[in-house]
This record gives sequence, C-alpha cells and structure tokens, in this order.
Amino acid sequence: MSAWQQLQISALLGTQKNSPSPQWSTELAPIMSQLYDNTLLNQLAAMSAYQRAAYTPVSMTLAPPAPADVLHSTTLAQQKWLVYLLSYEGQDYLLDWLSLAAQKQVAFPAAQLPELLDIGNKNKKLRLAISQVAGQRGAWLAQRNSDWQWLQGGQISLENEQLTDYWHTASAASRELLFERLRLANPVQARTFLQQVWQEEAAATRKLLLEKCAINLSLDDHDFLEGCLDDRSRIVKEQTVDLLASLQGSLLQQRLQHSLSQHLTLKKGLIHKSLQVEAIEQVSEALERDGLNPKAADIKNGLGEKAQWLRDVSAGVSLEWLSSHYELQAEAFIVAALKTDWAEAILTGLSTAAIRQKHSLWLKALLEVDSKKLALPRFKLFDALSIADRESWLLAYAAQSKKELERGSLLLQFFYQSQPWHWSRYFTIAVIEVYQQQLKLQQSNNQLGHYLARYGDAQLAQAANQYPHQLVNTWLMRMEIGQAFA
Repeated sequence: MSAWQQLQISALLGTQKNSPSPQWSTELAPIMSQLYDNTLLNQLAAMSAYQRAAYTPVSMTLAPPAPADVLHSTTLAQQKWLVYLLSYEGQDYLLDWLSLAAQKQVAFPAAQLPELLDIGNKNKKLRLAISQVAGQRGAWLAQRNSDWQWLQGGQISLENEQLTDYWHTASAASRELLFERLRLANPVQARTFLQQVWQEEAAATRKLLLEKCAINLSLDDHDFLEGCLDDRSRIVKEQTVDLLASLQGSLLQQRLQHSLSQHLTLKKGLIHKSLQVEAIEQVSEALERDGLNPKAADIKNGLGEKAQWLRDVSAGVSLEWLSSHYELQAEAFIVAALKTDWAEAILTGLSTAAIRQKHSLWLKALLEVDSKKLALPRFKLFDALSIADRESWLLAYAAQSKKELERGSLLLQFFYQSQPWHWSRYFTIAVIEVYQQQLKLQQSNNQLGHYLARYGDAQLAQAANQYPHQLVNTWLMRMEIGQAFA
C-alpha cells in the first residue's frame, strides 16, 4: 500500500484507530523529517504537493467564438421585463415576449440565453418559440451542452441539403421539434420522414410523432394512417384512431357509421321520434382494428363492456352524417338519446366526436346537458369551441346564477380547468364586473384577479382609475412589452 493510500485511510478512520507509519520515498523522506509538527494533516499537505510536482496540465484548444447573429439586437425597452419574465412567476408571460420577438426577428439577449434554454429544457411547449429567437449564439451554446440539443431541431434550415441525414442522426428531442416544424411548413415531407423511421422507432416515439400529425391533418395523410391501424402497439393504434376519426370522409369514419346504423336505429312515432339500441354483442376483428377493445370488461370506468363498445363506435362517426342519417339536429338527438338506457355511452362517445371535429353546434348542445344527470367532459368540450363561442357561452352559463360569489366560482372552474386564451375587451369587462362586486362584498378571490391580470384585455389599463391597481399594474407591463416591439 502506498504512503498516500495509508494517509487517506487514516484521514477517513481517524489516527486513533489507524495511526499511519508510511514508508517515505527517497526524495520525500528528508522533507518529512524536517516538518516541525509531523501530524497527519501536515503529511497529507506535503504528499499532495509532492504528487502534483512536475505534473503537466492538459492543453485545451480555445473554442471558436459564436458567429455574428443575423437577428436584430434587443432594445433597452424590450429587455426591461426579462428578469421578471424568466422568474417562476413571470414565465406565464414569457411566451408573449418570445412571440413578439420572433415576429420582429429579434434575438434574445446573449447573457440570459442559458437561463432561457434551461426553461426550454423543462417546458417543451416553449421550445419552438425559443428556437426562433435564440439565434447563432443559441446554436453555439447548444453544441456545448447536450441538455440543449433540442434547439438544433428548431433551428436547422428546412431547405438544408443535409436535412435527411440530420433527421436520421439527430437526438429524439431534436427530431420531435423538427417534425413539428415540418408539419407546419411541409406536411408531405414530414410524413415522408416519419415513414422512413417508422419501423425502427419505439412505440412511445411513434405515438409522440403521430400526435403532431394533427397539425395540418388532411386526406393526404389518410393512407399512411390507415396502415397504422395495424400497429401492434395499443397506444399507437389509439392515437391513429383519434386522427382518422377527426378526418372527415376517412374510411374509419365510414366503417363506424355503418356499424352504428346497425345498432342504433330511429323509430318514428306519430308525434315523436325515438332511438332504439341493439347492443354490440362481440367485437369483430374489423371493429378491433378500428379501435374497439374486446377486453373492455377489464376496464373499470363505470360503463359495461357493451356500453364501452357503443361509446367507441359513436366517437368515430361524422356528426354531419349523424344528423343527416337520423334526421335529428344536435339538440333533438341528445334529447332522444337521454331517453334511452344507453345515454351515457352514446353521449360520451358523441362528446369525443364533437371535440375531435370541433363541431360548434354539437359542442354547445352537449355543454347544455345537465351535469347532474350525466357527467360529460365539459371542460374538453369547452376547449374545442372557438374563442368567441367560449366567451359567449361561458358568460351565459355564469349568468344563470343570481349570486356574484357563485358566478365567480363558475368562471374560475373553467379558467382553471381549460386551456387559456387572451380575452376580448367585452369578456374582460364582464369578468371585472363580477370581480368588483366580490370586492365590494369583501368576498373576492385572488385567483379571479390573477386570471384577469394575465388574460384580460391589457388596453383597459388606459382607464386606470376604473379598475383595481393590481390589475392595472400587470396590464401596463403587458402593454409596455407590446409597445416595445411595435
């Protein structure tokens, strides 16, 4: 055992348990004998210096500097709020800044780029926006930190001659971002790239890339997706069914429409029409291929297996076809369905269809179903509406309550559970009225104020005396950010 190892052991165990008596080398022995206090720490210090003597440090080549950026530099006004926007609380507003900067081709300040890239590393939703403002300095940094490699997929030119090679060799995170850009700019090329790697990718990766096919989805994607129904992975098949059921005129829609017409029929009485249900007794191979689970009985979700099968068939039909085939518009069909023993299965399935197809009439009609009678996915239905329809429906829904406190609670439920959006002036003023009434009653909810500040129309800050200063201060910040890029 070397002298250095003996000293290390003594340092760990203590000199009482293991007093070292090392044999010093010829060069070191005279030095050790001259130590005034030949203690363990002095011995370690001398040995440490001795081991480093004549050590040649590793030489390193100086990295080339980042290339000059083609994007514009930020102004002081544009930089003003960045420290706050990069903080945990301020990140709610960061996407707004990034979007404005991308529109004006402004580069994010170099000194704060590492912090921004770390945020992108944790938040995938910001990556595309970050890629547009990171510039040459961002690309330079990403080459030197594997955690930021995703940035390369967001910045490589879609006209690059080496794009195909890059697609096959890039990291998973880079390819995900590149594929999203291709779906936005060139869906045909994106689909071609996906087909090239389809067989070799893991199921989770196939599903992830398939989800992005919802961007610019068209009948051009149909044949590829139809083939994906034969995928062995359940999660890939479920995603494929979701896409094909969203695609008007797909063969999957047509097959499920034929199946539904066999098991759900319209009975015409003298005055009223009614729906008659004949249960699906078993799942054929064709229905299993189209997404029905023959082992649905094993899934405990409140529906029996036959009800789950009817739900999944209903979820895959075109709602335009449904109204035409049964000669019933959305509200009338829902009333008829509620009178059957299969109401939950049918309307849960049609809710999925309405969300997939973003069918305004059906979405609104399903939102009106009494939640005490039937629990439909109302927040997802709400999200699928256009912004104008969301605002008008939600205000009408909240107005049904006579009490201001209840109105505020109803609004908060949807703000909290739904996807956010920037509110119109009219909607903002309506929510402020509820908020101010709560302030007068001393029953205000800080969360309602938070949503007003974040998503309300910031131009209302110009009428500062009318509104609480907490809202106005945030609106002024948002206005300043917008004006800095004007």
